[in-house]
Amino acid sequence: MATAPSAPLPLLPRPDWALFLDIDGTLIEHADHPEGVNIPSDLPDLLARLQSALDGAVALVSGRTIDWMDRRFAPTRLAASGQHGAEVRLAPDAPSVPIPLPKWRRPLEQALDEVLATWPGVYVEHKPLSLAVHFRAVPQFGEAIMDRVIALGTGIDGGVEFLKGKYVIEVRQAGRNKGTAVAELMNSALFAGRRPVFLGDDVTDEDGFRAVRAAGGLALAVGPRPTDQADFKLASPTEVRRWLTDLPTALERVNS
Repeated sequence: MATAPSAPLPLLPRPDWALFLDIDGTLIEHADHPEGVNIPSDLPDLLARLQSALDGAVALVSGRTIDWMDRRFAPTRLAASGQHGAEVRLAPDAPSVPIPLPKWRRPLEQALDEVLATWPGVYVEHKPLSLAVHFRAVPQFGEAIMDRVIALGTGIDGGVEFLKGKYVIEVRQAGRNKGTAVAELMNSALFAGRRPVFLGDDVTDEDGFRAVRAAGGLALAVGPRPTDQADFKLASPTEVRRWLTDLPTALERVNS
């Protein structure tokens, strides 16, 4: 699989960029438990400065819920997509628009809680519109856990799809992903006509990569995972934050 060029990136930011940012593994480091992540104290302010520099065209595109983003990055509030495209907020002051609660959600939630209790260290994250099974603490059981989740989900409803990420498998409604979220945001007033730039680290971000490249934008992969969908590569969330910190000043130089 092709490897994207590593940083420093041989390109200058442009005032017509629209930034789409994954969170876990991109803006911040992964943690064993979803609520165990560390949000750098200066990150909310950095996001606010990026938002100002790009006239608001910055969105968080994550598997997290939009409510979680608002709480953890307060007081900064951005356009956003949560739960891998299942909910979208087109502007910071707009309401989030979720898809209806899927019929499979509650029966699958109960089945997963019962079956996965036999694997200590496995954590089921109960999101409003999807279910994520985390096994970072017991990676040796990963294949068996994913097989069991797929069997349970398929048996309950054929309208689900399974998204395998880093030590996690997520069950979600078919037809929604980070790519559909990017497309929806790019059709909104805040982002229309801009060049999209997507930063992500995981296989769950590949749909976003494809969406921005199809729109003439750029995909920036974070971390060591191989991908043939990225134009450039950044080594870690620390490097991402360093690069993003320099963007507002670089944009001022471009505009001067």
